[in-house]
Amino acid sequence: MSGRDPGSFDAALTRALQEDGRASVNELARRLGTSRDAVSQRIRVLAETGRMRVAAALDPRFVGHRVLVHAKVAVAGPVAPVARRIAELPEAVFVSLVSGELPLVFESRHGDDDELHAMLARVRGIPGVRGIRVTTYAEVLAGFFVAKQLADIALDEVDHELIALLQRDGRTSFRRLADAVHLAPSSTRARVQRMLDAEVFRISAMTSGGLTGHRIALGVGIAAAGDTEPIRRYILDCPAIDFAAQAHGAHDFIATVVGSASATVLGVLEELRALPEVGSLDTWAHYDVVKEAYPRAFAPGAGPVAG
Repeated sequence: MSGRDPGSFDAALTRALQEDGRASVNELARRLGTSRDAVSQRIRVLAETGRMRVAAALDPRFVGHRVLVHAKVAVAGPVAPVARRIAELPEAVFVSLVSGELPLVFESRHGDDDELHAMLARVRGIPGVRGIRVTTYAEVLAGFFVAKQLADIALDEVDHELIALLQRDGRTSFRRLADAVHLAPSSTRARVQRMLDAEVFRISAMTSGGLTGHRIALGVGIAAAGDTEPIRRYILDCPAIDFAAQAHGAHDFIATVVGSASATVLGVLEELRALPEVGSLDTWAHYDVVKEAYPRAFAPGAGPVAG
């Protein structure tokens, strides 16, 4: 890493691990043009300081989560204490302090509407919360934890145990995984690869509060003024859109646009505004990601859910 800006190196390393969380240190070193020791050291530092973790993220349908929502929260007084309280709720998978009139957003996952309403009641009871604006995801279009096609795959208790281990540390060696589940390393590798091929989960790097000068993230709420299909096609084709969902409620689509420079993010907004089918855009800048954690246990009898 000698002679390179540490921030840009960390950003490149994170991107590589977002693409393949189990890439070997040798592969990462070749890709980044640096030494094996430099890569190992930075992965260790980023993990120990909590700035990055590599973990398995399950497609929510495999764990019985049928209701996924995005919520914006009106807060009276300081926002950070409210964000920390929401982050303590296990249903919340993403919590961020943002710009705008509603300075806090969170995403949560639930088995049914009753579970959602129970969580919203708990959030409303947090001191400082003055209101919640909820948008329900009808279909997640882009996101590293979402399978392109839900596979028909049967998982047993050993598979569930392997997933739990990889949710804690996605780079755990096959030998350690094998020792934990009492299988041969070759059998363990085959089981993990089978689940990866079926897109039950994806192993990827996740950053905590990692919105630096090298990574800008902007939330976008889109209201359609006509046929939604052109908006959908644009979202699916845009490489700068890190996450997106078609929704109902406050917005017809919600997306997260990321880039290493403001010009990249602004360019996506201008292209969206140019679509005749876009009625209006609501945007919010992410200032501090308080929580981004997708590991959740399997619900009893949970498995692939169509839709």
